[in-house]
Amino acid sequence: MRGRDVVTVWVPSSSANLGPGFDVLSVALKEPSLRVSLSSTSGDGIKLTVKGRYGEAIQANPEFHSGCKALKRLMAERSIEQGFEMVVHVDIPPRKGLGLSGAEAAGAVVAANELLSLALPKDELVYYASHGEPEGHMDNVSASVCGGFNIVVKDYVTGMPRVYSFRPPPDLGTIVIVPRVEKRSTEEARSVVPRLIPREAMVENVSRVAAVSAGFITGDVECILKNIAWDMVVEKARADSRVYGNGIDWRFLEEEKLHLFKEYGVAETISGAGPSRILWYSISRHSGVIEEALGYVVDRIRELGYGVEAIFKTRPSEIGAYKLPDE
Repeated sequence: MRGRDVVTVWVPSSSANLGPGFDVLSVALKEPSLRVSLSSTSGDGIKLTVKGRYGEAIQANPEFHSGCKALKRLMAERSIEQGFEMVVHVDIPPRKGLGLSGAEAAGAVVAANELLSLALPKDELVYYASHGEPEGHMDNVSASVCGGFNIVVKDYVTGMPRVYSFRPPPDLGTIVIVPRVEKRSTEEARSVVPRLIPREAMVENVSRVAAVSAGFITGDVECILKNIAWDMVVEKARADSRVYGNGIDWRFLEEEKLHLFKEYGVAETISGAGPSRILWYSISRHSGVIEEALGYVVDRIRELGYGVEAIFKTRPSEIGAYKLPDE
């Protein structure tokens, strides 16, 4: 890319679905993360190169890569007739529920916005980025574009996404545990989500979505921890369909979640479509017990015969994708 204008953006990973908030709630995570570099070329189409810790495991075909799909949508709707070269440095584990495809899509459109001086608002960036995702879901891309805690709403009148973003409480800590479990595709994980649910389950989930949102917006960490772990619809259905691994059904997860909260005051969620788990805790109150809680979860994963690929001791990211200084 030497000799041409290049824009490089840093992009956070994300945890979407966020407990009971399927396709609605998400939060950006400082680590893991990725970088997207984009430059203009004189030719047509998009030339893609994938690098980084997980580069060899990523789809490098522009026809299927989420970043390229999102960029193509932006090009088509904005009548952009030029070529691009995209280099993605991937340090987010693939197929682990940490929003890799959403981060790639977010990075591509934010980089293009900067490179071409489009000055698009955040809602439009989220809209274009969502075209790189299965079924166009917006929770992961909203977190990677906007940062912080996000509520995604589809505008009833225009049909366009509207993202409400809030700064996460500074006392909220997160630990990401990545099991060595081969997950089915996100499309398959979405296919087991029930189309119809009992009224009682709907009421429970809506009440907890409201409580989790209130906790993030007001900075009430205790409110978040009491409500974020309990999804009686999507996470339960996926667990019982073995989406998170053999032996990890709802009974197993419920036992784990109850022990973590009763013993340590720590909440646990499955991140996105799994299989990664996230431990949520108060930094000021739980720092003395969080390592023991982490050990409990790791031991349970290993007892089922799975290894642990990575552990990220991180925090929610207040910021989304942004342009790095020119080198």
